[in-house]
Amino acid sequence: MHIELQPLLLRGVIKEITEVGVRIGVNGRMGVLSLPLRCIYTDKPLELGQECEFYLSYVNVL
Repeated sequence: MHIELQPLLLRGVIKEITEVGVRIGVNGRMGVLSLPLRCIYTDKPLELGQECEFYLSYVNVL
């Protein structure tokens, strides 16, 4: 099956910050995204409740 994947811009709020990563609550009841700190880039220190945005697309299983 071949589908052209187009990433969508999604927004969320930082719910948890640890020494190794963050958990982001995705807006629209889309769930929670857990990411290591190396995947986060910002000029500001991370704080709970900060809004963030990211691109996400469907997963293509090979």
